[in-house]
Amino acid sequence: MLNILDQIFADKKKELPGTQRQSPLSEIKQRIGDQQVVRDVFKALEKGDTSRIIAEIKPKTPFKGELRKGFDAKIIAGDYVEHGAATLSILTESNYFGSSIKVFQEIRKIAAIPLLRKDFIFDEYQVYESRAYGADLFLLIATWLDQNLMSDLLSLGKELGMPALIEVHNEWDMEKAFAVNAKLIGINNRDLTNGKTDLGITRRLAPMALQEKGKVLVCESGIHGREEIEEFESLGVHAFLIGESLMTSEDIPNKLKELLGSEGS
Repeated sequence: MLNILDQIFADKKKELPGTQRQSPLSEIKQRIGDQQVVRDVFKALEKGDTSRIIAEIKPKTPFKGELRKGFDAKIIAGDYVEHGAATLSILTESNYFGSSIKVFQEIRKIAAIPLLRKDFIFDEYQVYESRAYGADLFLLIATWLDQNLMSDLLSLGKELGMPALIEVHNEWDMEKAFAVNAKLIGINNRDLTNGKTDLGITRRLAPMALQEKGKVLVCESGIHGREEIEEFESLGVHAFLIGESLMTSEDIPNKLKELLGSEGS
């Protein structure tokens, strides 16, 4: 029996041929030339007066269901940008997260900060597609991808000027990230095979990730308050990818300011 992560990738594989027929690679490559220059996520995540938040936009998840009544991606993106997010993460998967690449395109028009395309990427077409819709970086999930494929996709992203956020969940994933010389590493506290979240994952893996200089370390999932951010910053974490605690907040701007540590500013 497939776990949820395997199922999502299996469905993406079934879906991809139809996407390629609808938008052939030649058209996708042509669209890339119409995009603005890639925005520098490493500069965006440099230490500043406040913490660095990658604020996520997603209508629902397979673990929690619908996250927000009256969901409007453009309004949420506007709030994130106005109130200090360093980068936006945009879910574009449709079957399990209720989104699409077209949402990404709409947000690109109003957001001048780096945008992460967060999806279940396993094919070069998806990397080209990410850039064609205005992505500045894209997600690669080390738990699912083998090292050689991850290296190939990472290299293609570099050719297009886009870094990849290599997402890890355990020591084996981290070894793969090191092997492909990932510069941007995200430690996901959520086990994508079952949805369980454990902040102890970052506590355990952060020292390992920072053994090599030059890595930018992102903590993902399970962050709900300022105390957790301060704890992980003391361990060397550079930035935080936060979705559900923002998406479920009654007041997104105030929640973001709280997480940033800028409530009084």
